[in-house]
Amino acid sequence: MTRFIMLTLLMSNLFSQTQVVLEEVMFMDAPYVGEIKTTTQKFASKDFFRQESSLKVDRFIIRMAMGGNKKYGTILDGNSESRIIYDAEENKYAFESFDLIRDNNGKPTLKGMEENMNFGGGSNRRDNNEEETSDDNDKDDESEEDVENSIERTITDETKVIAGLKAKKVITSIKSSERTVLFEEWFTTDTLLIKFALDKEQELIESYGGTKTNMPRSFSESMLSQSGQAYDSVEGRLLKYSMQMKNEDNKGFKMEWELKKIEEIPFNSEDFEVTKKYKKVEKLD
Repeated sequence: MTRFIMLTLLMSNLFSQTQVVLEEVMFMDAPYVGEIKTTTQKFASKDFFRQESSLKVDRFIIRMAMGGNKKYGTILDGNSESRIIYDAEENKYAFESFDLIRDNNGKPTLKGMEENMNFGGGSNRRDNNEEETSDDNDKDDESEEDVENSIERTITDETKVIAGLKAKKVITSIKSSERTVLFEEWFTTDTLLIKFALDKEQELIESYGGTKTNMPRSFSESMLSQSGQAYDSVEGRLLKYSMQMKNEDNKGFKMEWELKKIEEIPFNSEDFEVTKKYKKVEKLD
C-alpha cells in the first residue's frame, strides 16, 4: 500500500509540469466498405486531457454515407470542469460544464467524435440492458462454435522497438469450419506513459459521473476469454496488432492498429485550448 501511494505521488509530481503526447493509427479494410483509416492524437497532463481524431474513408459512397472525412476533437478541463468538442474541418466548437453532464446521469449532451462517426457513446458506456443482450447473443454464437474451434497461440521470443518501446510478439490463430482469425500482437511492459494518459482520461470522465471503456488490452485474449478457452496470457500493454478474418471462400476483413508515437514533453497550455479562429456554437451537426 505504501509503495502504491509513493508511486502515485511520484507520477503526480512527474507530470505536473509536463504532458504526455501520443499518436495512434487504425486501419480497416472490409468487403463492400473498403479502406478506412483513423489517426488519433492524445494529450494528457495533470488536469487536462485532449483527443483529436481524423477519419479518412477511401470509397466515395461509404464516405458520403458517413458524412465525409472528419476531424473531431474533445478537450476535458479539470480546472474549469468543462468539456469542449470541436470540428477541425468546420472550425467550430461547443461547450458544456461537468455539472450539466452530472445532471444528465454522467452522459454528455454534446456529440463528440465517437457519436458523429458511430463509434460509440459520448460517456463511453453502453446501456446495461444493451450490454447484457449483446453479451448473451455473443455467448449463444460462441457456444455453437466452441466444439469446432482450433486454437494455436505462440508467445515468441521475437522483439522489436515500437514508438520507442520494446515489445514482444504474440501470434494467435483461431480456426473454425466457417472462418479463420489470425492475430499478431506486440506487447510492452514499459507502460508508465501509456498508463498515465489512460488514467488521466478515465479520471476526468469519472469526475463528471461517466464511465470510460478502454480498448481491450488484447483482442486475441478477449476473444479467447469470451469463448471459454484456456490460454497463456502476456504481461504489459498492446503497442500494435493486426487481425485478419477470412471465411471459407478466402474473403474477409483486415484491421490494424499501432501506437506510432508516445513521449513526455514540457507542458504547453495551448495543446488544451480551442484555436481562436473557431466559432462557438450551441452544438455540432
